[in-house]
Formats: sequence, C-alpha cells, structure tokens
Amino acid sequence: MSSVSRPRVSRRSLLAAGSAVGLSGLVSVPAAAAPKRRDTAGRHLVLDYRPSQPTGWPETPGKPTGSLGGHTVSKDFTFNGAPHRVALLPSGQGGASTDPVYEAVPADPAVGFEQTLGAAFGSHYAFRYVGGFRGQREFRVQSYSVFATEATPEQWGTTFGGGLYVVYEPDTRAGDPDIHETLRWIQVVRQSGTIENRHEVDNIGRANPFYMDGGLTSIHGTEVCNFHDTSQISLDARVDLDEEFRAETFLTHDTGTKDRSGRAVVHVLGGIRWGWRVSRVE
Repeated sequence: MSSVSRPRVSRRSLLAAGSAVGLSGLVSVPAAAAPKRRDTAGRHLVLDYRPSQPTGWPETPGKPTGSLGGHTVSKDFTFNGAPHRVALLPSGQGGASTDPVYEAVPADPAVGFEQTLGAAFGSHYAFRYVGGFRGQREFRVQSYSVFATEATPEQWGTTFGGGLYVVYEPDTRAGDPDIHETLRWIQVVRQSGTIENRHEVDNIGRANPFYMDGGLTSIHGTEVCNFHDTSQISLDARVDLDEEFRAETFLTHDTGTKDRSGRAVVHVLGGIRWGWRVSRVE
C-alpha cells in the first residue's frame, strides 16, 4: 500500500473537522511592524495593514487565532525538494501592485460572480446590484497576506495559501447601510490547477449563499461588521504545484423582502477582488 497521502484542501480555518487542516504555518508569517494607511481604488477602500487581529469568528482549536496580519506579498518554500513560491495576485490595478481592488460591481470574468451566484441561487434569491457605496472609505483592509509552512516530523504535509481580513466602516451620512445583522457577505471563488478545480459560491454547501465568517460580530464587546477568509491547501503527495485562487467578495444586504415571484431580495453593495498563486520557481 502506498504511503503517499492524497491532497487535502481547506477553505478556511473554521472547518477544523473533516477535510480541513490546521494553520500552524501562520506563526511564521511576518506581521507588519507598523500600520500602513493609504486610500486607494478611488475612495472606498483603505489599506490599513496591521499585525494579526482578532476577528470575532470561530478559530481552529489549538491553532493561532486572528487574521494572518500585515501584507506578506510572497513566501518561498521547498516542496518535494524543489523551490516554490506562493504570491498574491495582481488584481488589475495596474503596475506590479498586489493590493486588493475595490469593485462597485463584479468585474472579474474568470470568477464570473454574477453568473455563478445566479445559477446557484437565482431560483430562490433576487440579487440586485446597486452599483457600489454612496460614501467614502467603507472597506478597511487590515490583513492581506500569503503564508507557507513546510512539512516536519511533527507537522503533517506542506500548507500554503492566502488570507484577507476586512472591516466595514459605513459612511452613514452619505447613505451607506449602517452595521446590522442583515448585512452579510457573499464570496464566489475560482480555484484552478493541478490539485483541485472548483468554481462556486463559497458557502460550505449551505441552503443560502452567505459566507460563514462574515457579517455582524463582536470583538471585545464592540460590534463590528467584518470579513475573514484564509484559503489554503495542505498536502503530502508527489504532484507538480501550479495553483491559482481567485475570489470576488461582496457585502450584501438581505432586505427581508420578496419580489413578485416570491424570491428573497438581496442588495449587492460593494466588493473586493483578491487572490493568490503558487508555482515552482525555475
């Protein structure tokens, strides 16, 4: 019987049981020494990279908690004796920038947010794209990083991936929706490569389209609306690594109303495009 294990794929640290694996590699990811603040992508997205922060969402038991922290653009590691690199994807913002990008409406044809969401949930939900936020500086990105940890005698497999942590701060005077439990996130992902190919609404197969680790939560007694994802792959196998993960993540408002056909009406507000890639370094 072969001793080679099949690849294990995990979408986030929340799924500790079953197919998910721990994020022990997070401890090796360098955090930003000081906050990095600048307004970008027009007026709606603020880059405010910080060291790892508590998210208010469940974490993998026994593993480091919080967001990845900072803005680690790339990470080199060795897999099957060969050099590899996991790196953030440029998201169409021009130049060599690897910052995330604000979107008023979904715009990445590779992800196909609107089509994928409609095909999966259009019979039960009416998604209305409102064209972005009315105010300014709504998305504060506190972490956007990649990570990698190599297998050791104590740690099964090699783990790599990337993570995004965003806090929604509404400009209510300009008409942005206030923080409320009806604000939920929807994420559509496209992962392609030698390990796994998937193109889907990232909702863990539930009967609604909303992302698990996002929306209204509490951090040390303060109510916040945020989003947290650490997408990752963990494996111990003789395979050629060439993987790409792309995502569009939108804040939405579940209005609690229905259209004439009885579908629940969901307003799709503003969003973020992000992703990462891993490949062998030649």
